[in-house]
Amino acid sequence: LRAQAAAQEQRLGRQEERLHGLEMERRRLHNLVQELKGNIRVFCRVRPVLPEEEERQKGLEHLHFPPEDNKALVLSRPEESHVGRERRGDIRYDFSFDRVFPPAASQQEIFEEIALLVQVRGDVPPKI
Repeated sequence: LRAQAAAQEQRLGRQEERLHGLEMERRRLHNLVQELKGNIRVFCRVRPVLPEEEERQKGLEHLHFPPEDNKALVLSRPEESHVGRERRGDIRYDFSFDRVFPPAASQQEIFEEIALLVQVRGDVPPKI
């Protein structure tokens, strides 16, 4: 029985060493991916309009989310003359991010995008 216990302890020790080695390799690879992608990411999440805001403004008509590009956000506003009587068209402001999440984006969708950037211990993903 003592021989079996000693053998199990040796086996357990080897497994712990292997686990430690694999964890170190995972961290090294994670850091390499971070380095290759760049360490700083800028995400933009546009929240839905709140009910009390709907009365004051006309939704999010001034924001445009190009369907072919989930990294761009376009803000536009009407350009008025200095006299204030004529409208000259829209002024456009183009913004570029690592990822843009429109108001309809779910928490799950956002977490899936950033999951690889966040190192979490355990099996349960963090609540965002």
